Amino acid sequence: MPRDWNAMAERSEGTYEPNDFKHAMYQLVVQQCLYLRQRDQAVAFRLVSAHREAFGEALSLLGLRLGFNDRLEFCYVVQETGVHSQLDLQETLFLLTLRQIYHAHANAGDLSPEGDTQVDIPEFEESYKSLCQREFEGRSETLRALLKMASRHGVARAIDAPEGDPQPFAIAIWPGIAEVLSEHALSRFGAELKSRLIVTDAARAQEPGSAA
Repeated sequence: MPRDWNAMAERSEGTYEPNDFKHAMYQLVVQQCLYLRQRDQAVAFRLVSAHREAFGEALSLLGLRLGFNDRLEFCYVVQETGVHSQLDLQETLFLLTLRQIYHAHANAGDLSPEGDTQVDIPEFEESYKSLCQREFEGRSETLRALLKMASRHGVARAIDAPEGDPQPFAIAIWPGIAEVLSEHALSRFGAELKSRLIVTDAARAQEPGSAA
């Protein structure tokens, strides 16, 4: 692994500068997934892809693993050492619901050539209720805010609803969600999520007006 990015920049013969490597590293860690087809991520993706070993070794020092899906042209990082989630309960349940929806659509062969799938708000709400055993608490503004968070992590975003659709928007789920929230990651989420749900439900039961 290089001690810094200067030598690698020099070997690029003027194509890249050290700051380009630093920016690509930062963008990958912060956004978690980089797609060649995304205009604001393409440069960083190409740089990381061309120097996979160096970036992989640098990321391993942070407890992260670098992975690639060459067919769908994206890369991603996942945490290797336990789960230290910075997400609140609503964000966690939201992402797990998207992961379940994506899995179901993938099994049904309902993915675009880029590996995406698209769902409407009623399908999301039905899936959320089935998975979480509770209604989704929030209006379209809440859902938009959660999708902005998901977009920053490269797993989903809000898109325009089809013409004539009364819904304010639809949801596009990207293939990175299957890597960031892999089956292994989901199993590690399980115990923590279950404990948080129990605590939340217990607190609700003690609220004034709650049924005994």
